Amino acid sequence: MVIFRVILVLLAFLVVLVLAITNSQTMTNAVVFTKVYTDVPVAFVMLYSFAFGALCVAIFSAVSEIQLRSRLYRQRKTQDALMEELRALRNAPLEGDYPPKPAPEQSESPDGGI
Repeated sequence: MVIFRVILVLLAFLVVLVLAITNSQTMTNAVVFTKVYTDVPVAFVMLYSFAFGALCVAIFSAVSEIQLRSRLYRQRKTQDALMEELRALRNAPLEGDYPPKPAPEQSESPDGGI
């Protein structure tokens, strides 16, 4: 799966690079927040935009990965505690005799009561 992602990113970068090369002579004005850059090649704007987008995706993916790993760690810790409890219950000594002995029979009195 990782190789597939790398191939997709490389293909996207290649497409952006080809578009940048074909538009290398075109100039534009770029506004970044409040700063205005004049006569900037479109190729630079495209490449920087692509790099910024890739950086944003990497940051959000890293945060998501950290959250998932943290959740997995907590669940494994809970699972280990439950397994330890199960082992303790399995190995706990049984109370009383095993197998249980039958209760002594009680005889009925002639008046019908027990």
